[in-house]
Amino acid sequence: MVTCAAASWGTWSLFLRPTGLPSATTTWIMFAVMTLTALPLARRERTPTWDRTAILLLLANTACDALNVLTFFAAMAYTTIEIAVLTHYLAPIIVALFAERIEGTRTPGARPAAVIALAGLVLILEPWHAPAQGAVTGALLGTASAFCYAGNVFVVRRLAARVGSARQVAYHSALAAVLLAPLGVSGLATVSPRALALVASGSVTIGAISGIVFVEGLQRIGAARSAILTFAEPLVAVTVGALAWGEPLHPIAAVGGALVLAAGIHVARQAR
Repeated sequence: MVTCAAASWGTWSLFLRPTGLPSATTTWIMFAVMTLTALPLARRERTPTWDRTAILLLLANTACDALNVLTFFAAMAYTTIEIAVLTHYLAPIIVALFAERIEGTRTPGARPAAVIALAGLVLILEPWHAPAQGAVTGALLGTASAFCYAGNVFVVRRLAARVGSARQVAYHSALAAVLLAPLGVSGLATVSPRALALVASGSVTIGAISGIVFVEGLQRIGAARSAILTFAEPLVAVTVGALAWGEPLHPIAAVGGALVLAAGIHVARQAR
């Protein structure tokens, strides 16, 4: 379940890039459609446990995911799929570095892995050459999304255990849609029917459905194993970038990407 969900997320560019829409608009549409998709499924779940902790987890989930999606979609608009996705996948290393402080869990080798991952990003961006237009901005946005994604890791599993997977997806998506409405609604006038259909179809399938499937799998196998399996996303995304968008993977950048992936897989395997 985790692997299939993660692999599906690697195809987001197929739904977003043809529209040419700004990330604020596509993000708002995504959350609105995810809400409508997940709400009927939430009615089939057990009665939720709503208490102060659950409400705080829901608010944290909303903030983290709204910023995660907004910055990640913006990164793909600014730069190549390769740079956007691989910077986004600094998340497992960020989780490992902060887990000891937040959860009391120490991950051996997390700090050396972070250094290796940063070296990999340097190779991807190739700063000794003139950076491609938007590469630095896209990398910063991808890194910001990694921090937000990492924050989600600490709250999603706990929230879903209290309220259910579909309800977690539906409720945080509804709140995120309200939160982002001032940014997203203003651009709806420029959305063509084809663009709306593309974003909506992605939101239903790899947004809501993959999100629910992922959370169900996450609850069964835990965050450590899930972190390893989610590396299916960057592998699929970089492949899509090469095949669908003609984005070449330079040998030195491929080495950098391998370092990022290796560092992330290492810390995920060490996590307990």
